[in-house]
Amino acid sequence: MSRGGKLEVIGKSISKIKSVKHLTPFINESKNQIIGNVIYIDNYGNVITNITKSFFREISKSREFEISVRNYKFKKIHSKYSDIVNFSIDQSKRNNDGQALAIFNSSLNLEIAIYKSNPVNFGTAASLMGLNVLDTVTINFK
Repeated sequence: MSRGGKLEVIGKSISKIKSVKHLTPFINESKNQIIGNVIYIDNYGNVITNITKSFFREISKSREFEISVRNYKFKKIHSKYSDIVNFSIDQSKRNNDGQALAIFNSSLNLEIAIYKSNPVNFGTAASLMGLNVLDTVTINFK
């Protein structure tokens, strides 16, 4: 390209962009359920979905909800990973390592994680929950 090559050598020209269905979450007709998908698993084994914070807020309208990922249920989305820790309890009595949580990550996508997971010795959200890219994540609203 930098030496005057033609784009046609790389690929065909397109007239419009095709949307990828698995990158767009689905809302049922009653607007009381979001069905999303796992779109990425990071190096820590955290499971990132295609459900964004803005999309969640738009549909939830502050209603109670339950996130379902395989046999795991979440009724709260934490602001940060350490929100799962009760700091009023003495540190020696805390037992939060390995707890699953839901959070909106820095990209504002819904993420399922394990607090202080260790991919080598303990496991990750992806490995412990048996999750892979394109698996379903459902949010039901009340």
